[in-house]
Amino acid sequence: MAAILLAAILAFAAYRIFTSHQQGGKAEAVMNQLESIIPGLGQDTGVSTGQGRDPLAAVSIEGTDIVGVLEIPSMDIQAPVISGGMTEDEDAETGTEPWFASHIGGSPVQGHFMLAGNKADLFSGIAGLAPGDKVAFTDIDGVRYNYTVMTQYHLKKWDTGDNDLLLCTESDDDTYFVVGCSEE
Repeated sequence: MAAILLAAILAFAAYRIFTSHQQGGKAEAVMNQLESIIPGLGQDTGVSTGQGRDPLAAVSIEGTDIVGVLEIPSMDIQAPVISGGMTEDEDAETGTEPWFASHIGGSPVQGHFMLAGNKADLFSGIAGLAPGDKVAFTDIDGVRYNYTVMTQYHLKKWDTGDNDLLLCTESDDDTYFVVGCSEE
């Protein structure tokens, strides 16, 4: 009986790893296409490169509307950002496609730019970000916005906060974990 239970657990774990890699593969395929669409993607000049469109423009890749790319160098993250996002009633973890960030509010032009990510993959190490760490968002037109991590906090419900960029994920205690950043 124990052997059957162990086999079932191992099979389920293998399935989760397999599907995670498949979904991560979709994000990788989208990133490969974005590298040919967005001029200068990943080239950090140290300053924001201008002011883009508001609302953000999107391009459809593999049936998913993408508004740009999130970069967190200290976490080795370069991930596509999905257009649209979630409402307050949706779950920050299940409402976001694995290995993608989701634009859930605000804009880099107007401020209070909110991006959500899944704590099980893309944002699994977000709590390790420290004040001074760098974050960047590059829109579809190639306009780059550079940010510096300023703070971390928990919220009971959605709130725009006082930061230019908020990276959000669901916590284990029914709150949202937020990393607040200021534009450079």
